[in-house]
Amino acid sequence: MASTSDHHVLSRQGLPEEVRSRLITLPRDEWREHENYLISNARPLQRNHNSLKRQARHYHASLEQVLNQRESASAYTDGMIEVERVGKSLLRNLHSHHGYEDSSVFPVLRRDHPRLTVGFDLLEQDHGVLEASLEELDSNLRRFAQKKPATQVISEAHAQADKLVRLLHRHMDDEEEIIMPIYLLYM
Repeated sequence: MASTSDHHVLSRQGLPEEVRSRLITLPRDEWREHENYLISNARPLQRNHNSLKRQARHYHASLEQVLNQRESASAYTDGMIEVERVGKSLLRNLHSHHGYEDSSVFPVLRRDHPRLTVGFDLLEQDHGVLEASLEELDSNLRRFAQKKPATQVISEAHAQADKLVRLLHRHMDDEEEIIMPIYLLYM
């Protein structure tokens, strides 16, 4: 595979050709109609991904709302409570989801489908970027809990949340391209 910077999750537009050329061919628009969609791990994977993406967007929107409500003390306080609640849930759920993939899903699929090794390498590279983003999220949540954060701190967290949303969308869409055909055809 080309250098990791060539395929960074936040700069690529889709799967690199050296991954795409090795995929098990099953078009995305046929997944939900596939006979194994409801009985395989395909549906739970997509539901989980959609939930995590929705949580990330909610966290981002909550920060944006706080930034827009700095003038009202009660709205600001309520907004920060929501930011912390959603952020903690997102952090916990992302650690759980990606930890499970790293410890269980990827090793088994890598073993059973060696032609997709380059794809799993890419997904694991993404998880490294995600882990750094989750450390930033955790750091922001700790800063929020200590005192009333300055507008600059909230603005930085908002920018980080935007990056996290984009990271999750790209990574999860690419992950589904690699994994969903396996789940639908072989599991």
